[in-house]
Amino acid sequence: MRALLTIAFFLFILLSGAGEKVHAARLDSIQIIIPKEQLILPGETFNLGVLAYKRNGKIKKNSGLLWRYKVEVVGGTYQAGQITVNPELSPSKGKYIRIKVFPRRHPELTREAYVPLNYETNLEFVPTHSFDKAPGVRVEGQLIRTYNNGQIRVSDKLRKKREAENFRFATDGGFWDKGKFTIHPDFQQIKGHQSRLFIQSVNTPSIIDTFSIQLDYKHNYQLQVYGRSGMDGHHGFSGSDGSFDGADGSPGGHGADGEYGEHAPDIGVWVDLYHDSLLNQPLLYVYAENLWTGKEHRYLINPAGGHFSVNSIGGRGGDGGHGGRGGDGAKGRDGEIWIERKVEKKRVHKPFKETKIVTEKKTITNSEGEEEEIEVKKEVVVTVWKEVEEEVVIEIKHQYPGLDGGNGGPGGTGGIAGDGGDGGSIWLYFTEDARPWQHLIRARSSGGSAGRNGDGGRGGNGGRGGDGKPTGRSGYNGPDGPSVFGWAYDGHDGKIQIMPTEEFFFYLSVTP
Repeated sequence: MRALLTIAFFLFILLSGAGEKVHAARLDSIQIIIPKEQLILPGETFNLGVLAYKRNGKIKKNSGLLWRYKVEVVGGTYQAGQITVNPELSPSKGKYIRIKVFPRRHPELTREAYVPLNYETNLEFVPTHSFDKAPGVRVEGQLIRTYNNGQIRVSDKLRKKREAENFRFATDGGFWDKGKFTIHPDFQQIKGHQSRLFIQSVNTPSIIDTFSIQLDYKHNYQLQVYGRSGMDGHHGFSGSDGSFDGADGSPGGHGADGEYGEHAPDIGVWVDLYHDSLLNQPLLYVYAENLWTGKEHRYLINPAGGHFSVNSIGGRGGDGGHGGRGGDGAKGRDGEIWIERKVEKKRVHKPFKETKIVTEKKTITNSEGEEEEIEVKKEVVVTVWKEVEEEVVIEIKHQYPGLDGGNGGPGGTGGIAGDGGDGGSIWLYFTEDARPWQHLIRARSSGGSAGRNGDGGRGGNGGRGGDGKPTGRSGYNGPDGPSVFGWAYDGHDGKIQIMPTEEFFFYLSVTP
């Protein structure tokens, strides 16, 4: 029996060893897989895969967690089937990361790969909407990046820091702000009628795009000046409620009057025509000045599509304040309560105890030894109900009449609205050359709109009458405050005058 056990144990060991050799022989080699459509860039993550070649000729693709494999990375970090490239490797052109992969049970099958980082080969700013090519216009666009593996990325949320931090922006004749390029509003700050935006890739500094706008000045320019609006009148204060029983509420305060709107500034506009040698076409030069503050504005306008509108608008009149609400009347005092007590005679049934003699039959044994029934008298106490007359004290509750509640206070009067301010005067001066284009200069001077009168305040509520017999009368509600009779007036329109002037503008184009 012992010999048979020894043979069986030997066979078990032999077969187990053979099984391990067969298992070890299943895997022949491995290959690192990185999908070509992925971008490998500093600070970004890409997926890693492994092809396992079996000795029986089969191939198994491994992706995801890769828990059967050990992965080591130089120039990045590995976690759960993904590799994150170190941000410090930017700029990325000409740089690599090293990846080392091997099965955890078979480190002798180690494979290494030097993976080059991707980099931009082209960068282009493309507007997403049509725009006028004129000073002050904002241009919204997207950046299209092309990489050395043919992949393309579009950055269209340049207002967000996460996307914008991949680029450096510089301008000539404009400025970059909040993800948009704005052409400088002063044409004198633009050289050669060209406004430029320069974009440089942070990851590949050698890649720079220049977005250039050749201005044509076909734009509807607008200049608007306003008179200051009048301040609204403050609202009246609410009246205080009655401070003691039955007191009337106090009146609401009157609303204050609104202020008048201010007169709009006067404006002078001078228009001349010149031939621009760079654009090879005539342009209108417009100089406008706020004659109150001296502030200057300058414009170039292409007669073939451009316009200029100037508006001087009076300030709006202030609204009158609303009247304050009247105070509520106080509740009337409750009538005093008193108790009346009186004695009355009343007949009632009451229990009494009485002694009474009763006869009972009792069986005894006589002298002859025979049972004999005899009568026995017995004294007992019984309860007897009798009607008697007695005196009782009765309490009667009385209450004096309640006092009247206080009247509500009247509401305050609404304030008077202010008149609108007058529009400013506008003087238009045209040279002889510019006069044929007079229709392109549009002027309007409007008076400011009048304010609105304040509403009268609501009257206070009358106080409730005091409790009693009878209850006191409730106070009257206060009357609502009166609204102002009439209305305020809009401001008057200002005058517009057209006058001739001598040529005054001589433009020298500066070549960029």
